[in-house]
Amino acid sequence: MPITHVIAHHLSKEIDEEPNLILRKSELKNDSEQTTLFTALKNSFNTRISRKHGSFDDKKKSILLADEVNQFLQDENKFKSFTTKFMKVINDSLTENNGEVNAHFIFVIEEKEKQKVFYLFIVYQNEYLTFNDSLEIMHSYSIDTGSTLCGLKLNINDWQQRPKYHYLTLVPPKGNDVLSDALHEVSGFGNKIDKAKSTKEFLENIDTFSQQIPEEKQQEFKEKVINYCEEQEAKDEAVHIPTLSKSLEGIDVDKFIREVLPHNPKQTDEEEQEILVDKRSLRRYVKFSGRDKDLSLTFSTNQLNSSIFYDERAETLLIQNIPKSLKKQLQAHIKKVSSA
Repeated sequence: MPITHVIAHHLSKEIDEEPNLILRKSELKNDSEQTTLFTALKNSFNTRISRKHGSFDDKKKSILLADEVNQFLQDENKFKSFTTKFMKVINDSLTENNGEVNAHFIFVIEEKEKQKVFYLFIVYQNEYLTFNDSLEIMHSYSIDTGSTLCGLKLNINDWQQRPKYHYLTLVPPKGNDVLSDALHEVSGFGNKIDKAKSTKEFLENIDTFSQQIPEEKQQEFKEKVINYCEEQEAKDEAVHIPTLSKSLEGIDVDKFIREVLPHNPKQTDEEEQEILVDKRSLRRYVKFSGRDKDLSLTFSTNQLNSSIFYDERAETLLIQNIPKSLKKQLQAHIKKVSSA
């Protein structure tokens, strides 16, 4: 199993109230329920648009996460004590700054193919009403793996082998500045990467390089680039430029790498020939979209000058090959109006 250690604690605190910290005394057992929950939390975490990537702040002399993970690597029996210390520091921070929270803190070590990754998932529960076996109404709870999920991720191998790299991921909590500050403090998160800027430059260079490709193959070339980027982004992994180049047919691989790499900051070593892409920037590259009070419109960029034509002077769009579902709605509406 890829999960080698997992434990959960609970912290609840209201504003102007004392906290209630419940610490589990032992690690959770390794079973199918644990694996199912971890998979759901991991997939949700790795696809959150709010993810921030960086590394430990080199201006700080001591960072709790770095110190405790180092201790754990020397003695894996210290996992529980590491998480307990982590929780007490967060508890003290929320108490000192009068914050609030009511969540479970799930600490996980994943080990797969000799790669160790640390996760901290901060999860909230949703409350529902349901019927029990006696057909009586009762309260039921479920873990929210969606929008309220926040936490930390540390790629331990990258941290040890590439200390200046983006090995630390932070998903900040929504609307909870005190908890967000506490996570930044215990994780020592710093050196944040501007993914939007680097992705924009990367895509501009892809456009420039595509001009060297026959016009009838340019769209296919761009789609393959975007598909690869989207697959990597969905796994919270970087786009490795040499690997990307090998998946593209009919191009000069060395030239592609040469011309794309300058758009990545501080790319000097082979292991750093990659870029973390921004999901929003990828979407804008493959789709045009806009909306106001009464109109919402989205279409793929490859439809421009194919099925959709823009007249800049008249500020109008001409749409051909209307989707069947929309055509039926329009025809039904016209028929209804004309018969009224």
